[in-house]
Amino acid sequence: MNNSKIPALRRWRTRDVAYVNYRGRKYYFGKWGEASTRERYFAFVQRLTSGDAPIEISDDPTVAELVLAFFEARKSYYVKNGVQTRQLQRFRAASEYFLKLYPDLPVKALGPKKLLEVRSVMEKSERFSRTYINTLVSCFRHIIKYGVEIEIVPAEVLTSLQAVAPLKRGRSSAREVDRVKPVSASDVEATLRELSSVVADMVRVQRLTGMRPGEVCAMRAGDLVESGDVLVYVLRSDKTDYKRELGTKKRIPLGPKARSIVLRYAVGASEDDYLFTPAEALLERRAKEREKRKSPITKQTRERDSRRSSRRVAPCYNNNSYRRAIQRAAARAGVPAWSPNQLRHLYATEIREKYGLEAAQACLGHARADVTQIYAERDYKKAEEVARREG
Repeated sequence: MNNSKIPALRRWRTRDVAYVNYRGRKYYFGKWGEASTRERYFAFVQRLTSGDAPIEISDDPTVAELVLAFFEARKSYYVKNGVQTRQLQRFRAASEYFLKLYPDLPVKALGPKKLLEVRSVMEKSERFSRTYINTLVSCFRHIIKYGVEIEIVPAEVLTSLQAVAPLKRGRSSAREVDRVKPVSASDVEATLRELSSVVADMVRVQRLTGMRPGEVCAMRAGDLVESGDVLVYVLRSDKTDYKRELGTKKRIPLGPKARSIVLRYAVGASEDDYLFTPAEALLERRAKEREKRKSPITKQTRERDSRRSSRRVAPCYNNNSYRRAIQRAAARAGVPAWSPNQLRHLYATEIREKYGLEAAQACLGHARADVTQIYAERDYKKAEEVARREG
């Protein structure tokens, strides 16, 4: 098994250009010392993180060596249902600026001053909010912690970096982001009129249950279980799986209104079929386009529709496509753009006003890891009762 070392950036003094030697080949990145040259070298190093060859780490690793070793060790760890989670993207964003500024710096030379310099560059870039910069700094500390775990980074390096306090509101040049607020019920109703029937039903189900956007997107026919007069959506996996006891799944009760919507899509579907599909919404949109058409359908139009039909369509909506569909419809309706997660906040607000904080926590599934099984069961019963009345 051949090991791969991180190629150091070298200078060809005769022509004053930067290059690396990697696996018997030279890669050139531009004029030595220029920012664009550093950017290209950084992009090259980033691409190596997705390679299959294991990285050889020295006893005194550079920042680039440690970052690549971390990604190699964790690329299969942050995976859910065969897909890499967004956590790995956060680690990539966290390491980006360190690789830009200090790729060849020995990790043991990292200290609070260097961390503050990198954080300052993050702030000036205006790419990230203050809270997300704090998240990225925490992620980079986690990379350093990995080096401590495998005993190639001195523990005092991690300790010194922990001395850097997070950015505070009003004391940073980084932009602030408002907390997510509930969307107004009137804006939801106006948007519903501009949505396809599929996405409109997704919004209605989420509005009635308070589930997360990703949970309504992932609904399959085989996930629905009858429980008396309540239909239960048993999630195959969810955001808080790792907090639950082994073998237990999150259950979302669907009341009469949500039940009637969901069953329309579940009838005749196989267990692994997603309930809400972009293909169905696409067919509906094309049918409306044909209804509005005033001139006869030509041969070219039929050929174009045939080509469109052969294109690959995703089997289900995801958070991004679901959000985009809603925001486009909101724009057509002339209301402020809103996101599916705001439906969850609206649901929580309404349930809390009617039934109290404890009922809202139960319905949203906000159970703490240390809550006993008795309390978890009691909370589910409370959520079931709310579903009977509201959903």
